[in-house]
Amino acid sequence: MKGTGFRMLCAAMAMLPAGAAAADADSVSRYIPEVHATLRTRYEVATESGEARFQVRNARVNMNGDVTDFLGYFLRADFCDRGSFKMLDAYAIFHPSQTVQVMLGQMRVPLSVDATRSVNAYWFANRSLPSRDMWSSRKVGVKGRYSFSVGAAPAYVEGGVFSSASTSEQTSWSKSYTFGIVGVVTTGDFTPEIGFQSNELGNVRVNNWDASLTWCHGEWEAEAEFLYKVYTNRAAKAVKAFNIMGRRFFPVKSRYVNRLSVEARYDGATDNCDGALDDDGRLCVTQTSRRRLTAGATAMWLKGPVKAHVRLNYEQYFHDGGHVASPADGNKLCVELMVHF
Repeated sequence: MKGTGFRMLCAAMAMLPAGAAAADADSVSRYIPEVHATLRTRYEVATESGEARFQVRNARVNMNGDVTDFLGYFLRADFCDRGSFKMLDAYAIFHPSQTVQVMLGQMRVPLSVDATRSVNAYWFANRSLPSRDMWSSRKVGVKGRYSFSVGAAPAYVEGGVFSSASTSEQTSWSKSYTFGIVGVVTTGDFTPEIGFQSNELGNVRVNNWDASLTWCHGEWEAEAEFLYKVYTNRAAKAVKAFNIMGRRFFPVKSRYVNRLSVEARYDGATDNCDGALDDDGRLCVTQTSRRRLTAGATAMWLKGPVKAHVRLNYEQYFHDGGHVASPADGNKLCVELMVHF
């Protein structure tokens, strides 16, 4: 009996280091981040002038993780946004419950469904005109999200307060702030969203009102978004912008392609001011009224977390008389490769 007890004690002591090592491995695994990357390369031709360019439109890497059961983080940088490095997101996440999140740092300002779509989820090579020109994309501040249900429909409200300065001017002091809030609910095939954003352009406050409706049914998707931009004290004429788009998916059996889609979009905006001033110190028009029709097709290879898209888009612009469009705002053909994992 004594010999048996001694042998059991020795076996238990021998197991202690292995158990400690397993515990250490579990604690270390908590800090291993989840990493994703998106690469978009393209070739564009301005069909009227014949000018062309190659671009690395995005080379984004983001990582996120949790350091405790209530505290996490999110980091995202673009190592080549048309040749420039940009730090996009850097914020801590406090989630005291499954329904509440508080984010503090540099992040997106809530407003638009199309503007907040990740680059790996774009429908077209180029963003819609409202999301490209109308909204304030990223600021430094604090944002909160509350998730709940409306009957059986999942919903959330997200809003925040941010510095009025750009993300590259974080040392400046100011008495003005940028505000943004959205409300979203998904019921059946439909996801309506409403949003509001208020920010400073020089000495003028700009208020943006946004409403959108997304519909997904089987192999069909469609989305309509409308934005109304108002300048306080009538510093400039209000801007009306819209984006209407749809697409249809087709399954394909091939080694290189397992899904195809065809897309169409009609978007536009009236005269817009982005903060530039004339010689008299008044806001001046920086994007004249324009509309655009985009047609495209996308060949996809999708497997697990990996996405690869080869996209062909043609954009036809419609400008008011007398406007001379630059290649950026002129008719163009774009071929793009997107890889995401």
